Amino acid sequence: MEGSNDLFGQAILMTAVPIVLIILVSIIVFFIILRRVMGGGDQQLLSTGQPAQAAILKLWDTGVTVNDNPRIGMLLEVRPKVGAVFQTEVKKVVSRLQTSQYQPGQMLEVKYDPANPKKVAIVDFLPRANMLDDRPAMMDTQTNTSQLEATLRQQDALNEQIIATGRQAQAKVLIYQAMGITVNGNNPYVTLNLEVHPDDRDPFMAQVQGVIAEQSISRFQPGSVITVRYDPNNITRVAIEHS
Repeated sequence: MEGSNDLFGQAILMTAVPIVLIILVSIIVFFIILRRVMGGGDQQLLSTGQPAQAAILKLWDTGVTVNDNPRIGMLLEVRPKVGAVFQTEVKKVVSRLQTSQYQPGQMLEVKYDPANPKKVAIVDFLPRANMLDDRPAMMDTQTNTSQLEATLRQQDALNEQIIATGRQAQAKVLIYQAMGITVNGNNPYVTLNLEVHPDDRDPFMAQVQGVIAEQSISRFQPGSVITVRYDPNNITRVAIEHS
């Protein structure tokens, strides 16, 4: 009788051990997957990665939610301080209260792995009116007239140079922002965030500044398609054609 009990106990033990192992492995796999979904690998990249700016080109829903917060996919155009512009896809769980902030055209502060530039972590949002490094900074409307005129002339000269030597492309207006400055009457000086569609390369994001005619304001609203010129050697240099 005792022998039968021992055999019975051994049988139960032999059955229970694999079940426990399966449960433990399942738990480990679950947490690994959850960590990846939540972007747990970003922490090291945020500490050691190289800083850059990035523009959201495209956005999509991955169909995954974590605690009612969606996991979204983004195609980013990353603009390092040193090196060529590149594109990569990232997936991130975002608060459902912040989903409206993730839109095509939004500029982001990011960090990337220089050994593997496709690995990118989002640090924070950048202001939508954030100026490109090689463009003259716009000044407050209280700035004196001579300084304002000098800035406008500098921007106009840059635009004329790009128009004269750049390649033509169609661009979709994503964001229209009046700068509170009018030129030669009621012609506004504006900043536009664009999605540029060249014929010979992938679309890219750009931000441009220029004066547009008062009667043409409706043609430059979000969703409109306009003609631009861009520098193929530096795609951050874009100007509105016939602005």
